[in-house]
Amino acid sequence: MATNICSRTRTKYSTVKELSEELCCTVQQVYKTLKRPEMEEAKKKIGTAGVRIDKEKFYIILEQIYR
Repeated sequence: MATNICSRTRTKYSTVKELSEELCCTVQQVYKTLKRPEMEEAKKKIGTAGVRIDKEKFYIILEQIYR
């Protein structure tokens, strides 16, 4: 049975600035966290220099790191 395309949820990606405002920290601290090898699956490259972050995966990985 085929999956209905309309029933799939779309992944919400956010910018580093939005994430830093949500976490009440600096943009540099978010970039330092993203440099960790565990965070590779939460990052999405946009163009040559842009980065978007999958919030759900980001929070799941943070939870595992800082337990």
